[in-house]
Amino acid sequence: MRTFDKMVQAVAYFKIIRPKNAAMTAVAVALGFWVADSTRTLYALALLIVSAVCAVGFGNVVNDICDAEADRINHPNRPIPSGNMTIRSAAVWAVVLAAAALVSGGLVSRIHLLGCALPLFLLLAYALFLKGTPLAGNTVVSLLVAYALLYGGLGAPAFVHLMIPAFLAFLLNLSREIVKDMEDQAGDRLHGLLTTASLPLPALRALLVWLGIVYVLNLFIPSIAGHFGIVYLVVCALLLPLHVTWAAMLLRRTDRHVLSRISSLIKWEMLGGMAAVAADRAAYRFFIPP
Repeated sequence: MRTFDKMVQAVAYFKIIRPKNAAMTAVAVALGFWVADSTRTLYALALLIVSAVCAVGFGNVVNDICDAEADRINHPNRPIPSGNMTIRSAAVWAVVLAAAALVSGGLVSRIHLLGCALPLFLLLAYALFLKGTPLAGNTVVSLLVAYALLYGGLGAPAFVHLMIPAFLAFLLNLSREIVKDMEDQAGDRLHGLLTTASLPLPALRALLVWLGIVYVLNLFIPSIAGHFGIVYLVVCALLLPLHVTWAAMLLRRTDRHVLSRISSLIKWEMLGGMAAVAADRAAYRFFIPP
């Protein structure tokens, strides 16, 4: 029984960093490293991935500590509200993750050390001060998600090629963060958190539609600018029906089940966007002559 309890606790340490989000972060860093034509070694790439994943894990742990009470309603199966991890253990784990993130980034370069310290500061500020502030917290989180792509390419020759894809990732994730706030509104309101979901529903829908339009208007700029080619165009065109689907769902219904599905669809669209960038770069590097 004691062995089983230890296994449950070990799983909690893994679960609280959000493995799926960590995996997406790792892919984004590797993609940024590749697309920006970084001249650093694969060992440096591994360190950058460890740094970014630990930073994201730190943010999720601190967020769960601050949301411990609200998550008893919104997410009762998470490690802290479920009783599988104490707040003290989570705090120690957060410190370990932050230290690992800084050390890993610092082993690559000074710019990556600074590039890691900034998101750690913003993640802490978000959890402690901005989470209950309409739009501000969502914006910070979305900037950090987009930043993972840039982090992998810091100091690389083709860093500029990452700018628009990172902006597109920011727009999609901001939409997803707003939808998640709407999904968690009941628990947040009960515990006095004034999130973006507290804004009038028509305003939220209008904002999400506006973000979606800006996203589509910028979607093909990387190809127009010559940073990506026909493969990127084709994959992005195939993703447009997914974009329209979740937007239409949002305009029809906003109950918790539908909002959860919309959040998942946006995450898939983000993954598709990364696939578009990766497929285009692979095609022109290995198959299509210059």
